[in-house]
Amino acid sequence: MIVQRTLDHLLPRSESDPKFREYICRVAVSGLMTLGIVEVAAALVKNVPLAAGIGLATALATQVRWGRRYPRAVGALSALAAPLLLLRGAAGEHTLTAISLVLVAAASSLPFLPWQALAIGLAYEAMYVALGRPDAHHLLLVLLALLGTGIAASNYAHRRREFAAQQEAVRIAETLTGAQLRAQLAENAISVGKLAAALSHELNSPLGALRSSIATLCSLTAREADATPEARERMEQTKSELRRSIEESAARIDEVTSRLRKFVNLEEAEVRSADLNELLTGVTQLHRDEIEQAQVKVEFDLERELPPLNCRPQLLTAAFSSLLSNAIKAVNGDGRIAIVTRERAGEVEVTIRDNGRGMTAEEAETIFDPSFKVAAGRVASGNWSLFNSRQIVYEHGGGIRLETAPGQGTAMHVTLPLA
Repeated sequence: MIVQRTLDHLLPRSESDPKFREYICRVAVSGLMTLGIVEVAAALVKNVPLAAGIGLATALATQVRWGRRYPRAVGALSALAAPLLLLRGAAGEHTLTAISLVLVAAASSLPFLPWQALAIGLAYEAMYVALGRPDAHHLLLVLLALLGTGIAASNYAHRRREFAAQQEAVRIAETLTGAQLRAQLAENAISVGKLAAALSHELNSPLGALRSSIATLCSLTAREADATPEARERMEQTKSELRRSIEESAARIDEVTSRLRKFVNLEEAEVRSADLNELLTGVTQLHRDEIEQAQVKVEFDLERELPPLNCRPQLLTAAFSSLLSNAIKAVNGDGRIAIVTRERAGEVEVTIRDNGRGMTAEEAETIFDPSFKVAAGRVASGNWSLFNSRQIVYEHGGGIRLETAPGQGTAMHVTLPLA
């Protein structure tokens, strides 16, 4: 039983599906760029120009037809060629670190089958034997091959689940009737896909740093006993930097999981009757300090005797809080925000309007979709709060639309059914 499960893990059979093969190919193309960049960086550290050329060719392969058609084959050849050139170059204490980074990058970014990653890792050991490198590194190389295999197996299993979830979502969507409902589901499917991509990116980035830092620490520890005092001092500095990198990566992972836990807990809010005007007033009070610091003037135009709304107040509070927070951040100088409620034909419309900088048509088109942005030299996902707000409104059977123009402010119109 254990042997069979191990074989199934190392030799998955999912690629008999042509659609899955096409999906894996698309994923692998983006991974080639990552592998190429890592190889160039490793080659520059070791001052091996030929290895840097391999990395550059790997990155450029994403722009040609054969590279996009056979990305894993290109990645495998690159992951073998670059380390070979690094090993044949001048020996040094960072050689093993460099090839370790290449293997971890290949296993993390490319959807290799587990046995393919194992073969690449064992090929590194064969290179060491053929070139007569130090015997003390052989065990570490074998462990490195097993680490790459584990990463590849986890990565490949994740891709299988992701593909299965996408196919299931498509199957369910195809069974639904009604043009309006199908249009909404299609929009949700696109947003959920982008959310999955944002989450995958934000987790993979610190995980990759975590894996490479641990691998480097292992390498430094293996060489520390035989190192000179000067080399040990340099190693201690490097280890201190690696520990800081590990702590930062763990903090980023904790931040993502905390954000997800908050989102999941919101789903548990109970349904009850609520006064929407009171709810909006309470949301404003939550942001009182933020409003005072930004010197924003908030004006209310709430319709009197608004019928009670049967809803999940906790969820709607979170949704309107996100919309108000974005409005506060958008204004500057003479900042003004208007909050308006109106009852129309069995539904209530809530408008949050600001006189801020506004948005272009391109920005407005993707404002509700999770995306990537660079802040202080680090990549993070954006628009999570607006994505969650839209999902909450949709779950209440309502709708949300945006009215904006550069320099003319932004208005968020939320409609919710009263029945």
